[in-house]
Amino acid sequence: MAVADAGTVTAAAEELRIAQPALSRQLRTLEREVRMALFETRGNRLVLTQAGHAFVAVARRLIQQTRAAEDAVLALRTGEVPALTVAATTASIRGFLAPFIATTGPEDPLLLARESTHFGIHDALLHGADFIVSPTPQKPDLESLDLGSIPLKAYVAPDHEWAQQGRADVGLEELCAGPLILPSHASVSRYMLDDALNQQRLKPAGIHECDDGLSIQALAAAGRGVGITTDLPHYGVHPMLIKSGTDTAAAAAIGGGAAAAAGHVLQLPLHAAWLPSHFAASTIRGLAERLREFLGGQGATLPPKLM
Repeated sequence: MAVADAGTVTAAAEELRIAQPALSRQLRTLEREVRMALFETRGNRLVLTQAGHAFVAVARRLIQQTRAAEDAVLALRTGEVPALTVAATTASIRGFLAPFIATTGPEDPLLLARESTHFGIHDALLHGADFIVSPTPQKPDLESLDLGSIPLKAYVAPDHEWAQQGRADVGLEELCAGPLILPSHASVSRYMLDDALNQQRLKPAGIHECDDGLSIQALAAAGRGVGITTDLPHYGVHPMLIKSGTDTAAAAAIGGGAAAAAGHVLQLPLHAAWLPSHFAASTIRGLAERLREFLGGQGATLPPKLM
């Protein structure tokens, strides 16, 4: 697995702190034992064969199960779960996971956050993560808990007219009038926004892409456009909810205010997920329930049965 991740025997040997010839012998031994070629040489790199790609998934699962067994033995022997690794996107870690971790106490497991991409987050469970917090659809083979939804927000500079007006929300049509600073299509929130725009056949006047939420807000604070992200506000930017449907400014103009605007707030659904066989499944569920309560206190929309 180290060779598959590093791409060369030399780099893998350095990571594993063993001699390169010894690692090469182990690779040849493994290929003899499974009776198939797992790697092929391309230039100075080792590339997985088709059989190697299939074997990778099995190997990662075995490694994860072995580590889980070791952790389970420790937990059974001591009666404690010393630490858990949670994988999430950078925006989720900055926005609410790190603040939640700050509320945990010495009686709780040590929560270690690991950054992951939106669409690779489920794979983190095969790379040592104990559970994930994800905006992507739930998988049926995992235990999961609905955490509710967090709003996608539009940010403008403090001297922007919308900030001066104290606007609490903005419509999609209004957003399209000026340049937008958006995450790339590596983000689920971008797909959600694009889908809402496509449904109304709207096209922004201009788009700049940036995958870092803080940088998006920094650009918005500098007056370079309207930044859109799920991150909490920084740099003095003015936050607004994004509503699809009727223009919120028009609704306010006829005396109804923002609450009278048709449409719904664009929100990103979140869930926690973990392997059903995890030795600390009950502890993870308890932490997930507490995280859901924490999100509710931060303004997230909780599942209907909890509201």
